[in-house]
Amino acid sequence: MASDTWIQTIVHRLEEGEWKTWVRRALVAAFVLFVITLWMYRDNGFKGLSHEKAMEQAQISREIQRGNGFSTKMIRPAALYQFRENTGSFTVERTPDAYHAPLNPIVNAVAFLVADELNKFFLHTQTESAPWHKLFSWANLAYSPQMKATDIVYAYDRIIVLVQFAFMIGGWLVSYLTMKRLFDKRLAVLGAWMLILCQTYWDFALSGLPQNVLFFFSAIAIYCLVRAVEKRVAALPAWRWLLGSSVAFGFMALTHGLALWILGGALLFVLIYFPRRWVNVATMLGVVALMYSPWLVRNYKACGNPLGLGWYSGLSEIKGSESAIMRSMEPPFERVSPAVFRVKVQSKVIGQAGEILKRFGGIIVAPVFFLALLHVFKRPETSHFRWAVLSMWLFAVCGMSAFGLEGPPVYMPFAPPVEANDLYLIFMPLFVAYGLALVLVMWTRLEIHIRLVRFLFLSVIFILSGLRFFVAFVELNQAPRGRVQWPPYVPPIITVLRDWTTDSEIIASDMPWAVAWYADRKSLWLPISVRDFIELNDYNWLSGKIVGMYLTPITGNRAFISEILKGEYREWSPFITRQVSGPGLRDFPLRAVTSLPIDNECVFYADRDRWTPRDD
Repeated sequence: MASDTWIQTIVHRLEEGEWKTWVRRALVAAFVLFVITLWMYRDNGFKGLSHEKAMEQAQISREIQRGNGFSTKMIRPAALYQFRENTGSFTVERTPDAYHAPLNPIVNAVAFLVADELNKFFLHTQTESAPWHKLFSWANLAYSPQMKATDIVYAYDRIIVLVQFAFMIGGWLVSYLTMKRLFDKRLAVLGAWMLILCQTYWDFALSGLPQNVLFFFSAIAIYCLVRAVEKRVAALPAWRWLLGSSVAFGFMALTHGLALWILGGALLFVLIYFPRRWVNVATMLGVVALMYSPWLVRNYKACGNPLGLGWYSGLSEIKGSESAIMRSMEPPFERVSPAVFRVKVQSKVIGQAGEILKRFGGIIVAPVFFLALLHVFKRPETSHFRWAVLSMWLFAVCGMSAFGLEGPPVYMPFAPPVEANDLYLIFMPLFVAYGLALVLVMWTRLEIHIRLVRFLFLSVIFILSGLRFFVAFVELNQAPRGRVQWPPYVPPIITVLRDWTTDSEIIASDMPWAVAWYADRKSLWLPISVRDFIELNDYNWLSGKIVGMYLTPITGNRAFISEILKGEYREWSPFITRQVSGPGLRDFPLRAVTSLPIDNECVFYADRDRWTPRDD
């Protein structure tokens, strides 16, 4: 009898008692970990970093880890102009990076340090004399900190993605708490599952971009702002929660400069909604300024401009693409018209409006948020806070329009559709929550009380919203289609450039971020003109000769007439099309040439034959 009673108690706890919640949480955690495992270890899963700015930040993280400070091995011609114009010199050794925000590279650098310490332990356990040899030897957890030609996926690439996964999960958890406070537990659970099944979160994590770090801190900022609204409704002091929100906004700004636009929307809401308006706004601004100003001072000391080089992105589509601007060595405001800037912002706003469902990850209830603005919710804090969401989103749209959403790289047709300036990830939880709440309210008014019909209705919403996730999940379990992000990246081949050059030598390239990251060599972004290249080389601007030029499908796979012969790479068209050889190379400092895989679509020009083995 005692045994039967014990079994009944266990069953009751699992079905109705306190264990039920923990079992559900364990199942959700198991599902998320299972999907992460598939992405990380299936042949159709993670193939390495896929976005150029993710690689840029990754190589900065490695320099931080090595004790070289916030420096970069990727050299932009625009940075050469800015540094020399404002400071009179350009430092080749430990070149300060003035383009990227600091927090994500610092987070990744810490992850590298921790992983390397664990790696030393696992390497030690591979010796039979080690006490933990039998426990860890089967797992083969050790890795090489430097990319090797025999590696398919760089170990540090996996570390970066795992960091993004951790912040993604943290952002989901905080967003769940926010949705629970604004609505109820049931809606929060449904909303959290929609976020989990949104492929956009997974795409950003796998790309290596810092959006999930930004998402985590934005979730905290929004949660604190919701708590402040609750205090305001209850006629209680809200300054502590506003202070916490401003600290989170400070971390957001240090993760991505465009987050300051979202702060502008939050400050507008605080100014209108809370008492002691200007005091609250001044306090929040002061906290963010206190956190962000050291970075502005650092940029000013490094390049003579507190905004660094990142603000040049605002000139994209006015002076050409962002890559053309960064490859140019002319003054930034040369050939700039305010009228063109207005047209650009207008077209970007209209473009975002036309792609609103796509921007919100295909979650069909997210755009319903705009209809929810017309509905008065029972909880006053829920009704009030939707205007904060609208204000922050409108400011974010303005920021994204001003600095550009260039779309996924055209040279990577199979890469995830992610963009470095995309901020929609931040607003998905709130748009989903409000949109789902209105949909459920409308459903309730239909007075359909059949549980099966309600279940089918919700199932259709989830299937349509998570369609990209389900398709990706199926593709993960299909036959492998490729092991690297080709085109244009072949990391094992890029590492060969490290063997052909020394650490003090410089390689020009159309993909300098990949050369800096995988080959661990200083790399100059191919200047706009051949003349600029020759001047940089002949006048020794970089304190050392440029010994190689690596061209890839980034330039080779472009439209022949419109982009290669007439586009921003037109001066390099003979080199891209391999039409220059022999006498054509006579006046060019890099006269030796060899083709590289895959299918000889990459080419390396050098000052001499560096690839033929020699008996020295």
